[in-house]
Amino acid sequence: MADNRVTGCYLLVVLGLALTLSVCVADTWHYPKPNPDGTVGEPEHWGGNCDTGRRQSPIDLNMKAAVKGAYPLFVFDNYDQPMRNASLVNNGHTIQVSAGEVSASVYGGGLSNKYILEQFHFHWSSEHTIADQRYALEVHLVHRNSKYATLTDAAAQKAGVAVLAVLFHVDEQPNEAIKTILDGTASVKDKVNDYVRLTGSFSLESLLPKSRTEYFRYEGSLTTPICAESVVWTIFPHSLPVSLAQLEEFKTIRDGEHEELVLNYRPVQPLNARALVWVAETEQRADGGSSILRTNFLSMTAALSLSIVICYLRT
Repeated sequence: MADNRVTGCYLLVVLGLALTLSVCVADTWHYPKPNPDGTVGEPEHWGGNCDTGRRQSPIDLNMKAAVKGAYPLFVFDNYDQPMRNASLVNNGHTIQVSAGEVSASVYGGGLSNKYILEQFHFHWSSEHTIADQRYALEVHLVHRNSKYATLTDAAAQKAGVAVLAVLFHVDEQPNEAIKTILDGTASVKDKVNDYVRLTGSFSLESLLPKSRTEYFRYEGSLTTPICAESVVWTIFPHSLPVSLAQLEEFKTIRDGEHEELVLNYRPVQPLNARALVWVAETEQRADGGSSILRTNFLSMTAALSLSIVICYLRT
């Protein structure tokens, strides 16, 4: 009996070590270092879908390969609200910011459902290219389909994730929203998986271009392991400014090997047999706007009710 117990305990220890090792290996992926000529090769040892998938991201966005489409207007709920108590983390691969107290979501724009914002993060240089032109920076606003309880659940389903991608070009003037985010990185730039609360305030709207009726749309994947092919991509071609100093500050973030993340983008992948849609027209609504930014409906209703009560008391 004693021998059986020892054997059982031994097997549990071995199994535990194996599981721990598998988790560690899965999290040791990294971006390749740039070659002396500035070019970048394919990341090594990502495995799985990253190597064998046929609907991978990012891709080159080329008008010659695109078909024209028209979708209803996007509706952005609470994108105009200040981001308060948002948490920021250096996860060893990028700077990632949580949604904080803002319950932001997006629908319309050809999306099949409402998608809830989970987090946003940055890639330097850009992952998507337009006619082979790479931009200085790219932000990914990652949303899960509201049908699913978690981002992990959503990433396992077709169209479970919707990512809005915005490109940035180098400009003389700093970007105020980016400044607020970079101010929060000072204490975590060399501390992987440490979280910090952002003290400044900005809105998600400030990370979107003013023109939101023109964009590219295609079905693809996450651009990091496990490269799940569950993403509906929207890429806005109208870029936002970021200063060179701000861009250089991103590059001082350190990865899990305590080396500077000089770049963290995946090279473009083949389009294969997918449709790339260019949307330049929308099915206009009565207001004729380019997009709709909405605050919480209950807050608006409460404000209206208060106005009615005040008017009644004054009469």
